[in-house]
Amino acid sequence: MKRFALLVVAIALCAVAGLARAASGPYNATIVVTPNDLARCGPPPAAPSCGAAHSDRKWFFYDDVKDLIDNTMGSFVICQYGACPYYDGGTVGKPPLGVGSAQISTVLNRRPNLATYQFGGIKLASITTLRYSTYNPLAGNKTDPTRSGYLHFNVDFGPGVCTFPLCASAGGYQHRLVFVPRQNGTVIQDSWQEWDAIDGLVPSSQASMWTFSGPNWPAPCAALGPTPKFWFQILACYPNSRILPGDSFLGIRVGEPYPDGYTENIDAFKFGTAAGTITFDFEPYGCSSAHGDGEMNGKHGGDAHVHFNKNGCAGKDDGVDEPDNVQHSDPGSGTDFKSTAITSAAFAVDEGRQTVTMVGTGVNNGLPVGFTMIAVDNGDLVPGVFTLVLTDGYSITGSLTNGAIVIQ
Repeated sequence: MKRFALLVVAIALCAVAGLARAASGPYNATIVVTPNDLARCGPPPAAPSCGAAHSDRKWFFYDDVKDLIDNTMGSFVICQYGACPYYDGGTVGKPPLGVGSAQISTVLNRRPNLATYQFGGIKLASITTLRYSTYNPLAGNKTDPTRSGYLHFNVDFGPGVCTFPLCASAGGYQHRLVFVPRQNGTVIQDSWQEWDAIDGLVPSSQASMWTFSGPNWPAPCAALGPTPKFWFQILACYPNSRILPGDSFLGIRVGEPYPDGYTENIDAFKFGTAAGTITFDFEPYGCSSAHGDGEMNGKHGGDAHVHFNKNGCAGKDDGVDEPDNVQHSDPGSGTDFKSTAITSAAFAVDEGRQTVTMVGTGVNNGLPVGFTMIAVDNGDLVPGVFTLVLTDGYSITGSLTNGAIVIQ
């Protein structure tokens, strides 16, 4: 518990310093992505260089024809196109996580993607988990029932491997590796399926099959680009290969292009290394709420009081009159803090713990400050952990000695 508390305060200190990428963690977490969490690049479409798209953990919809970010190309929906237990009370078609998913429909011969830039520079040999789930509705598939959203990413084969004219200059665009579901199993209509882009159909085999979007695979394993290679072959042939840094596109694309009228749903994208796995749950809204009230040991002795509230969705917290807020008093250190504005709040699940991070502004003894608060709900058996870092230099972290932190 002490080591975890130290980790929490370190994360909070980085956040206050503006080191968002270093503090964004945690691994072994499920992160809910809603429309409000998509990269905000101004009126669509926007250039791929948009800074917001390259910030940590951001997803966006991407037009692969025009090479532009366009969040109007997809949506987040309850369930999927087809049966929906949320509405009809049945058991068929429940998304793998939560109640919703991302949905893409092909119109105007577009090549839309649900994409991210967050994994640039990671060596392929370091990736231990690479999975995603799709739902292929028969009613929304007017052509080939074997089609499904495919995973692809910009690749860097390593220094001197893929050179001009086959690839761009060193460190530049070198085309993409492509994982196509129908090359790695049977696409089933009207059903959620998880695709394992590392092992394919055989656990622990690294036998998923990938193709190359360029005309030819580079030496030393030269072949025509459409020739499939097993994942283990790619690692052996190109031991220094990685997801291209900078232009680190990774996306799930619906449309090659497919004819108008094709619809597909995407959920539960999982990316892991030896450090752990992050699962992304795509939902139309976030409904988590958090509340904490109690005492903890003060920074310089005595008791310190803790109180915070973060409301969930409308309808879930009906009758709750308390606004989102954070309050903390620590008489022994002369601290009396009250928030005045909450600028962001994020929830994460980490190996049985639930965490809420709230960021905003407030006053400490009447003087304006910024703050980062992290609260951890450890369940019924272990006390919750509260961390508060103020921009005036005050910080505290520790377990509640009485009271409770509840995140749900």
